[in-house]
Amino acid sequence: MNTVLMGLLFANAWTQFRGPNSTGAAPEAKVPHEFGPAKNLVWKADLPPGKSSPVFAGNRIFVTAHDGEKLLTIAVDRKSGKELWRRDVIRSRTEKRNKLNDAAAATPVTDAKGVYSFFPDYGLVAYDVNGRERWKLPLDPMPSMQGVASSPIVHGDKLIMVSDQAESSYMMAVNTRNGETIWKQQRRAAPGGAYSSPVIYRTGKGEEQLITFSAYELIAYSPATGEKLWWVGGLPTQPKSTPMIADGVIYAYARSFFGDAVPLIRVFAAELEVSDKNKDGKLQKEETPEGPAKQYFGIVDRNKDGGIDATEWAVMKEAVEAKSAFVAVKPNGRGDLTQSAVLWRMERNMSDVPSPLVYKGVLYMVQNGGIFSTLDPATGKVSKQGRLTGALGDYYASPVAAGGVVLAANQTGQVSVIRAGSDWEVVSVNNLDDDLFATPAVVDDALFVRTGKALWCFAGGK
Repeated sequence: MNTVLMGLLFANAWTQFRGPNSTGAAPEAKVPHEFGPAKNLVWKADLPPGKSSPVFAGNRIFVTAHDGEKLLTIAVDRKSGKELWRRDVIRSRTEKRNKLNDAAAATPVTDAKGVYSFFPDYGLVAYDVNGRERWKLPLDPMPSMQGVASSPIVHGDKLIMVSDQAESSYMMAVNTRNGETIWKQQRRAAPGGAYSSPVIYRTGKGEEQLITFSAYELIAYSPATGEKLWWVGGLPTQPKSTPMIADGVIYAYARSFFGDAVPLIRVFAAELEVSDKNKDGKLQKEETPEGPAKQYFGIVDRNKDGGIDATEWAVMKEAVEAKSAFVAVKPNGRGDLTQSAVLWRMERNMSDVPSPLVYKGVLYMVQNGGIFSTLDPATGKVSKQGRLTGALGDYYASPVAAGGVVLAANQTGQVSVIRAGSDWEVVSVNNLDDDLFATPAVVDDALFVRTGKALWCFAGGK
């Protein structure tokens, strides 16, 4: 397919995690309200394991997956579900990760030139739309408590990715043409890992800023140079959701890594006096008091010398004391904007992994247990909160919106269709009877859902 035609098809595509700038919305699309294995199914394509979400360029769908030592990028025809090609790189290692994470959890990103896949067990690889390898960029190991899972984005000629990890966190921009590094910015270490993907913020003056949710901070960088522009601090250490941008406001939330009801952590000197039995100035595991330090000893002991020293204790103490936070931020300058740019802040009752959604002037959030909430974006005040009856359980996919409805999918494959609005109501619950971690995608009037074993396309009906 020639580049000009590909560029035209690309213009309306769902090209990255959660669609255009991760907003999760396709306002003009109309998706079926009822769907399943026997209803409004256009096609179903079997896939190898993976938890990344589908992305689109014209008539091609791209997903990542894994098969043994092979890390796969797969292209599927959008109209038929037929596999067009699959390519692989061989993993160079197996990173430590939570069982809920995956070797192919990061969603690929596409542009008119092709598709870019990120695998923490290898690095970056780029293919053209026909599957020809364009370049590869192996990356160093990425030590993280739960496994690195941030998805890359494309901005102009730059592929931008974030690797927030226990040590040596960084973000980088590489040239989409050849994979050469344009800039690399070191970031603050994330003791429990940070898993949020970057988004682009456009100021009222037209300036573009790269927004990232890192450990303790919401930060803006220059996409051109990686320069740190402003930040809002006082946030939790382990963000998992991706920020949402709507009407010049950035919405972001993260729950406290250790929980909001942890015991008071004493200063290190006082703890040593009580617990350091061998008087070596450190706390071995058997000396460490019950609580977060002992429970997460292997993480707190960052230099892996078998003891917790004053510096490691201070890092843990800061992480423990960070409260859950949901903030609405309207940037107003440069530097530390913690006191001036936060429009409102909540510290309780928020989601963990799924990202927030703003659609038709309402802020939406889904939590484990099937708790669904609408909020006023201007104040954070809850308008309505209730259970998605028939779709309880845990939620890892982010909600998306189209044609006047919001779709929320839980881990066991129940997808709720919810009439949008502050006073929301459930229209239907559709059961796909398979694991579901990937965020659904909406392109034209079709709904695409990746489950544990397949990619589904639904269309038609209401």
